[in-house]
Amino acid sequence: MDKKARKERVVALGVYDAPMAAISDEIGFDMLINGNAGPMSLLGHKTPMTVRFEEQLVLTQAVSRVTKYGMVVGHMPYMTYHFSAEDAIRNAARLIAEGGADAVKCEGNKHTAKIVAEITRAGIPVMGHMGMQASRKLEQSGYGFKGRSAAEAAKIVEDTRAFVDAGAFAVIIEYVPVEITEYLAKTLPIPVISVGGGASPDGIYLISGDAVGYSAFPRPKHEGSFVDVRPLIQQGLRQYKEEVLSKKYPYEEFVQHMSPQEHDKFLEMVEKTSV
Repeated sequence: MDKKARKERVVALGVYDAPMAAISDEIGFDMLINGNAGPMSLLGHKTPMTVRFEEQLVLTQAVSRVTKYGMVVGHMPYMTYHFSAEDAIRNAARLIAEGGADAVKCEGNKHTAKIVAEITRAGIPVMGHMGMQASRKLEQSGYGFKGRSAAEAAKIVEDTRAFVDAGAFAVIIEYVPVEITEYLAKTLPIPVISVGGGASPDGIYLISGDAVGYSAFPRPKHEGSFVDVRPLIQQGLRQYKEEVLSKKYPYEEFVQHMSPQEHDKFLEMVEKTSV
């Protein structure tokens, strides 16, 4: 909130495991978000609808255990906050108490905002997620750009305002025309953080796997990339395989040997027991 007031951008990164979280936290990102892309890219889920709460919880734990600086946000998976306020509060509290998250993230609309209000009333910070919402793709007629028409754009604004009224402290806006992002950032009192929604003055969000080319799935076309580690990983693994088959590896300088005296004793002992 202070950064928005000072017109400084929040830099957010999607991270899903301890090594990436540790590297990212050394660089110093404001927010480390464990979204539903984590179980998809790391655990092979083809859709976020099959992600279990326990999987999201474990990945959030992995991130929070090594994070000292960044604000950790844990995503609430599909149908973990829709049945009742009691169910929503319990699951959100588990991401905080067991997962080590500082806040939770919820997708939704003006109807879901009623549940979000109950979570925030329980003292749990909630970050909203609007625009394209992976776990609501059936309702939204699939993935892809949202808000091209005036009516659809107005609905996104209406739903986002409902989340603000419900107490959300920030909102991610994904895969929408930049005009929607700019309007929300200008008119809302909370930070509007863009991922594939053009330049937001409040903040930008990118998934770490997309930034460095480390994922089981192709990179989304609407997100940037800055380096591709896949060829480097392939090179290392290919060299390992080739050197094992050619009997170059393990390298002799790293092989541990027994002393000649202990080796002689060892042979004497095992030869006695084999008789």
